[in-house]
Amino acid sequence: MDTESPADLTARIDLTLGSDPRFGSAEAIEVRNLARYRLGLGVLARHHPHAADRLERLCQADDAELRPVMYDPVLRNAFENDLTALERQAGENGTLVGYLEGGAADVLDGLGPCERLSHPRVRPWPGHAVSWVWTDLEPASEPEKVLAARLEELLAGTLSKNGSGSRVRPDAGMLAGLSQGAGLLAELLPHTGAGVLPHISLTGLVRDELADGVLNSVSGGDPLPSAVLLAPERLTDPWVAAETLFHEGLHLKLFDVLRTGSMAADPDQLIPIPWRLRSWTLSRVLFAMHVYAHLLLFRAAAAGAGPDLRARYGEPPATDFVDQATPGSQAAGSGEYTTAPERVTYLARQASQTYGGMLTDSGRRFVDWLIGAVAPLAPGILPEPLPVEARPRTEVELEVRGYRQAQPVQVCPIPEQRELVAVTPGAPSFQWLNEQAWLIYALCDGRDLSSLRDRYRQAAGPGTDDRLGLGVAELLTVGLIVPVGS
Repeated sequence: MDTESPADLTARIDLTLGSDPRFGSAEAIEVRNLARYRLGLGVLARHHPHAADRLERLCQADDAELRPVMYDPVLRNAFENDLTALERQAGENGTLVGYLEGGAADVLDGLGPCERLSHPRVRPWPGHAVSWVWTDLEPASEPEKVLAARLEELLAGTLSKNGSGSRVRPDAGMLAGLSQGAGLLAELLPHTGAGVLPHISLTGLVRDELADGVLNSVSGGDPLPSAVLLAPERLTDPWVAAETLFHEGLHLKLFDVLRTGSMAADPDQLIPIPWRLRSWTLSRVLFAMHVYAHLLLFRAAAAGAGPDLRARYGEPPATDFVDQATPGSQAAGSGEYTTAPERVTYLARQASQTYGGMLTDSGRRFVDWLIGAVAPLAPGILPEPLPVEARPRTEVELEVRGYRQAQPVQVCPIPEQRELVAVTPGAPSFQWLNEQAWLIYALCDGRDLSSLRDRYRQAAGPGTDDRLGLGVAELLTVGLIVPVGS
């Protein structure tokens, strides 16, 4: 029997991790996020009728026009803050509306609002994604000055609180190093490597002093969305630049995944980390596990890089070392947990076994997909998972008069992914319906229960009444349907 070569193995894992429609494909993840943005803009239009024309115009823009606007760090931050305020019924919101009324999206030409202010305008990997580099901002009008000031404010909130952090204006050498690192990453891992670049809308260069040393890199979540900040020194070696972009881009990728579906019922559950003094939340464990698992692939692909890559980019790193354990931690005394295999093995067992019951169905699929893909690179990474206790099924008594869809509900179908995203009435909440839930939702059109059952059996097959009852119960719980007559 033929044995799979190391190059074939890494290529297979690269494809597996880079093409999964739920967790790996940048294109599929972006489709879901753009659907969410369109629905969210519609929600904001209902709450801000004076700006409804601007919001609706942006909502109707095509993907190439909408993406750079809604992936702009300032506007994306404002959008999320506004939706959170509505969901929590926290009173005043409308920050995004303020930027739009200032003209931030009056011109839809493929440039984001903050990118439009940059000079010179630099796109570091134009063949892979719409991304830009923070050079200088040159606002002219008062609304543009407000936009630029907000971007600087979001940056300051991301850097250390001691005031040591500062932005670095990139020179030609730094820009060349950034593009070279991205080029190497995309060549080395054409699916997973190239697949993180679309999640990075903004790259900035910074220097900062942290409590445990200098800042190497950081990626923005809610505070500075879609952005990666790098120390200029990370760009002097193409392999270091590629690995750093990969690391931070993977964080942004999972952030985008989680915007369209949760993975943990209790994301704030604390989990001890042997190489750190403080425990991490379950959410942070998933983020770190995601990076370390991909780092196994990066290091394996780098070790097997051919002579052409080595001739153009130099020799790759020849170590599995990640970083030192924090002084005073358990691992600092034992010397363990300094490599990616050690760390991902520990994190995977915590997520899959010790705290597996706190994961959602999507979270369990995520762990199985991720760890299953990289298992050939780290034998013993995960033993057989412990069985997850099934949730007890309760009998659902259905309303004989039938059900109708709640109003007003806004929906956006994603047929290529067999999903429907809907926003509930009242305090907005995004619900992601799979094909099964979508079918039941569509059939709840006000006709009686007998008709609902007959039509469901025709579509889903005989013996599916239990699934119908459970599906109706879930749709009732999230407020997408209501009994007829209510």
